[in-house]
Amino acid sequence: MQATISNAGTLRKQVTVTYSQAEVDSRREQVLQKISGQVKLDGFRPGKSSKALVAKRYGNAAVSQAQEELADEGFKKAIEQHQLKPLGPIKNESLKANNGLELIVSFDIKPVITLPAPTDITVSKAEITISDADVQTALDQLCKRAGSMSVLTDGETIIEDDSITLTGSVKVDDKEVRKLHDFHHLVGGYSLLGTTPEDVIALCKGKGVGAQLSFTTTLPKTFTPAEAAEKQAKIDVTVQSAQRQRLAEANDEFAKRMGVDDLVTLKARLKDQQTQQKEGELHQKQITEMTDLLLSKVEISLPDNLRADSLKANLEPRIKRAKEEKKSDAEIATLTTDTTAEVEKSLKRYLIIDAIAEQYHVQVMREDLESQIQMAAMRSGRKPQDIADQLQKSGQINQVVAEIREAKALEVMLDKVLGREAAPVLGTTALAAAHGEAGHVHGPDCHH
Repeated sequence: MQATISNAGTLRKQVTVTYSQAEVDSRREQVLQKISGQVKLDGFRPGKSSKALVAKRYGNAAVSQAQEELADEGFKKAIEQHQLKPLGPIKNESLKANNGLELIVSFDIKPVITLPAPTDITVSKAEITISDADVQTALDQLCKRAGSMSVLTDGETIIEDDSITLTGSVKVDDKEVRKLHDFHHLVGGYSLLGTTPEDVIALCKGKGVGAQLSFTTTLPKTFTPAEAAEKQAKIDVTVQSAQRQRLAEANDEFAKRMGVDDLVTLKARLKDQQTQQKEGELHQKQITEMTDLLLSKVEISLPDNLRADSLKANLEPRIKRAKEEKKSDAEIATLTTDTTAEVEKSLKRYLIIDAIAEQYHVQVMREDLESQIQMAAMRSGRKPQDIADQLQKSGQINQVVAEIREAKALEVMLDKVLGREAAPVLGTTALAAAHGEAGHVHGPDCHH
């Protein structure tokens, strides 16, 4: 076997692998020998078939299999010998079988990436502290969610988050265009017939059930009847009724309803939850800062073919949609510029994280995959085996492995930046997508 490597563009190589006819014939004989030991022909015991008869019946198939095996082996040897790192799809340029075998393939290769030293990377560092006021706020919110609705008592006036029922009319140019009856509204939750939530809160201030509310507004686009939409209107309504979400009382009994022994334990749990939340927020902020800094510090040349293919895949559907929406040429030009920058950033990010994984020997173990499947099962309420089967069936398993590798690489790098022991890897988005949550786009797959 002989292999030659030549340049085929920016970060693109062409590999030519050749075998002599003798090497092809030798491999064909090996394939035929395997076949003769596996097939059963009439009149022969298994494994004792006539070599000539096997060659006659399976000769063409043996030649094809021999060529396929040699082509695959030759490509792998050429890659190893020349220490090439293919990136993206491998293109078969030609396969000739005259007087031997010649295989020509081309592919992009990974650029050489020099990562900065972890000590040259700085990220936010903050001590997580949860105050008593933070815990009380969380407790109040819990009590509010666990509370119940009840009518306003005598002397109580309407405030934000109260639910009110209105009756009255809407007039445009002194002509009634709509009667209102049992018209429900959450004060401060959203606009009221075009009036802002803030103005509604001010309008209701100091007023109770039975109060008259009068105001002018520009009716929203969605108002019915449609002919009155977006017109100036005079609103006159009466507050028929009002209800308020009353907080549950925070005591030991309430704590037991929440699944803990007493109020002290409940507050401790709320504090732990807030701590974990803030730690998660800080962690994500550190990952983002580290990734952005790497993108700004690391110089990367993108392979021309990879860049063009990725840009085409992302840009063409967006331009098609923009034209269907009758966007202007200027808007399409801006879309092209933004998409190009987005694609280049995504490819650079992928290559940087891949370089981190290679430099620090990050590997995805079977336990990693099983752990992520277990987490996805817990979140979705499905059986782990169901999720594993779905990933296999949909072909997403490689994407999940790639995401785990990416997450582990980022964690390894962040650990080194912070000078700490390895931290656990967070869940991956492909598994979230497998049970109905949002996913995201990844870098190019490397395959042959």
